[in-house]
Amino acid sequence: MSRDLGRLRVKRVIVHEVPYHLASGASAEPVLSEVESPLSAEVRNFFREKIAGSLGSAAYDVEFDASTTSPLPRLVLDNLTAKTTSFVAMSQEMARHLYVCQKGNSPEGLLTVCEVDVADCHGVAILKLEREQGARVELADTPAGRTLSVQHLRDLMLTERTKVFKVGLFLQTGADLDSIDGAACDTQKGYDGTVAHFFLEQFLGCRLREQPELTTKRFFEATERFINEEVSEPEKKAQYQVALLAELNGTRDKVSVRAFANNNFAVEDRQAFMDQMDQAQLPKTGFDKDTHLVRAHLRRIQMAFESGVAVLASPENIGEQVLITDLPNGQTRVEVTDRLRKMTGRN
Repeated sequence: MSRDLGRLRVKRVIVHEVPYHLASGASAEPVLSEVESPLSAEVRNFFREKIAGSLGSAAYDVEFDASTTSPLPRLVLDNLTAKTTSFVAMSQEMARHLYVCQKGNSPEGLLTVCEVDVADCHGVAILKLEREQGARVELADTPAGRTLSVQHLRDLMLTERTKVFKVGLFLQTGADLDSIDGAACDTQKGYDGTVAHFFLEQFLGCRLREQPELTTKRFFEATERFINEEVSEPEKKAQYQVALLAELNGTRDKVSVRAFANNNFAVEDRQAFMDQMDQAQLPKTGFDKDTHLVRAHLRRIQMAFESGVAVLASPENIGEQVLITDLPNGQTRVEVTDRLRKMTGRN
């Protein structure tokens, strides 16, 4: 998420208490506020600092998973667009869903839902806060309904008795689900060192948005694997490898897998290549290119032969100083025409 979180402004807040959810059914039910919490400048600033500080130091870009059964994507999209569900009702449904997801090994705590702005983007922030054992929520009755009292909210939030452990922030950049810019952080981490599975996937209905350098690396490795395992003709191998390095060394900031296949592969190889890209879970339409993790592999092409002979060349040398010819007996002739500079021994 490339947003200036220093410009984050908290507009509305509501807090619900979400207890342990034991399999035996002996746990208490969630304590739901019926109206949003009145905000003092002090409390408003507390949430702004906690959201911006948490995400600014350890956030992962996330996106809503189209296959999720969580209601969160629907609720967030509605709040950022049509608003057919009220802010309070939205937050209550989120609290009930967290209660279902949060099993006995997840500490009880407070679910805080905020409407925010970041510069000119509207957003929803969702915080899971956990308190010291015995610190309870106190609800105050108002003419509109019960809610966490301002004084008690201040006492809970502005002391060390409550800590922010998990944060999700979703900003509106368009009118559909795919256009929502998401980020999440978790100071307790999950099994893979990122965000707890129950919070990210079960509750938020999200998945980590893969970073461009990882997608680029997976594309590079999957394409090389296809060239070496599925393409038998040496000339084609060299042609496709040169095309791969040219694609990743080029100036375009996006890679289209389908366009790469159509522009560089023979017709009879394209479908098999696209099938391999599907197995590698690469998007056909395109991804942002970042060659940071494969940069060292983009300078030279190495041709290794069964006898142990190896030829190392720059991509631009293939077809010029280095000629590759398929022989009838299945062997390959590699001819190098150039000025010999030096010879050295190597391991």
